[in-house]
Amino acid sequence: MKKLTFVGLLGLLLLQLPAMAQEKTRFNYAIKDTDTLYMDHYKPVGKSNGISVMFIHGGAFEGGHPDNQKPMADGLCKLGYRVFVISYRLYLKGVGFGCNTTTPEKLKAVRLAVEDAADATKYLYANARELGIDTTKLVLAGSSAGAETALQLLFNPYEKKDKARYEFFGRQKFAASMIFAGAVLDMNTVKEDKWTPMLLMHGTKDQLVPYGTAAHRFCTANDAGWLMMFGAKTIYEKAQEMNKPCILYTYEGKGHEISGKMFSEFAKMDEFMKSAVAGTMNGQQSVVIPAQ
Repeated sequence: MKKLTFVGLLGLLLLQLPAMAQEKTRFNYAIKDTDTLYMDHYKPVGKSNGISVMFIHGGAFEGGHPDNQKPMADGLCKLGYRVFVISYRLYLKGVGFGCNTTTPEKLKAVRLAVEDAADATKYLYANARELGIDTTKLVLAGSSAGAETALQLLFNPYEKKDKARYEFFGRQKFAASMIFAGAVLDMNTVKEDKWTPMLLMHGTKDQLVPYGTAAHRFCTANDAGWLMMFGAKTIYEKAQEMNKPCILYTYEGKGHEISGKMFSEFAKMDEFMKSAVAGTMNGQQSVVIPAQ
């Protein structure tokens, strides 16, 4: 085998650079209670497509970590996206989001996460130029608890009691949203003026977050933590009723593992975001992925 010279080796490494993922940079965006909140910034690899994504990780409002989202961020960066993965207060850390945790405590955990996601969004807007963000092309995304946070930020059940914090979102809207196994707390908040083009992915047998309308984790009405939620199927039906742009990927027979589809469905995400940002996404589309 022919030996590579130093110059040849350097050239080979330079040729491989476009395929390599960018290293993240981390910076703080707020201090809440005893938590220093931060976000990880992943820059596009190669030519940017101008679209940025703010992603909220899952973990039942008790766990999860931005570090775990690196494969998703790397995959999108290779397609030209700029990605911000935020941290937020994990109010139920050490407690859990199960049926024994009281409903008021669950609602508080969601509320605190939504507050933090709102503040993170405003930070991105305030620092858009320095961070390379086109705010007309900022996409909101989340998985599991992060998807629930994202949905509540869009269709906010808390805004009437905290107008100062959420008034911003009456003037500014995300370009689109991607929801991986999430649900809404109150369908009455899902209104036309709040809607953004939406991608939904959910499994029909999700044992934690209902695909349709059911109690979260399927708790019974006499459990301390009984909480009704409205998943992808119900949200999609509302999109049909309002004739709003939405695509639903239904994974037949699959459970909560669909909350991790942001790690693999890059082609679907890419097509959705580009069409949503371009304004070419119209109507509703339901795609069923058969059980295998």
